[in-house]
Amino acid sequence: MSNVQAGRLDDLESASTKSSPRSSSSSSSSRSSSSSSSDNSIGGAIAGAIAEVMVQVIVKVTAHAVGAGISAMAYGGENSLHRYQRTQSENVTHSAFERVKQQSANGEISAEEYNNFQSQYHQNALYRAKGDPILPAIRLSSQWLTANSDIQAQLYRIEAGYGLFGVSVSQNNLQEDGDSLTLSNALAHYRMSFGNNFSWDLAFGSGKMNGNQSHDGSVFAMPIRYRFNPDWHFEYYPVWSSYKGGSLAEHQFSFNYHYKHLGATLGYKTWSAGSTSVEGLFTGLYLAF
Repeated sequence: MSNVQAGRLDDLESASTKSSPRSSSSSSSSRSSSSSSSDNSIGGAIAGAIAEVMVQVIVKVTAHAVGAGISAMAYGGENSLHRYQRTQSENVTHSAFERVKQQSANGEISAEEYNNFQSQYHQNALYRAKGDPILPAIRLSSQWLTANSDIQAQLYRIEAGYGLFGVSVSQNNLQEDGDSLTLSNALAHYRMSFGNNFSWDLAFGSGKMNGNQSHDGSVFAMPIRYRFNPDWHFEYYPVWSSYKGGSLAEHQFSFNYHYKHLGATLGYKTWSAGSTSVEGLFTGLYLAF
């Protein structure tokens, strides 16, 4: 690679590692408000009381939201684990389910027995076929992108996991007029399933950017995959990286055709930092086991 990187890749690296300037408006505003607060003591007391009530409401709503979010995460992770327990559905027939439902309505079985039956019914419906690309045991992906400003890019990613836990290692290589920018990530995944056709990961880890200089950072990703047809699934793969107080956002949208263990990908991808962006269409291939 040359010592001076040209064009948009240079701008992308610079913007990704540049921290946002702090505004001094808040401090000047607070000084101004403090000087006038003595003239509005009654109004300040009323505003303070309202603010206290609002804070209590916000805290309660936030606590409920956090609790619901944690429950949903635990539920999704448990589903991913259950999906790995079988390769096909082992559910009872619909008529048998309706019979138990009627028994519950007639009081022939207790509410606890019926709830246990429903839970087991749901678990038995979860399965993972071998080579499932939305919750892979191993997935090897390669993608090739043609972006704006004569930029070419290649992605190589390895994913591995079992049940609710997984790991991934990826590398994006971007080239422009003989210069290059390399983005590498190593992530740990918490894998959630909501049914057999929808997966949602929360992934955290480290990243490295190699361009004019080498930069280390932290990375958060949230890949979402939805199977809308036995052979087709949609994927949204966002990645947010932080380098030296700056940030780089990567968004990838793709449609994927899957046959046995092999898949083909067509999609759109963008990297952005500040006012600089690199974007384009890409094609790819993957193997899933």
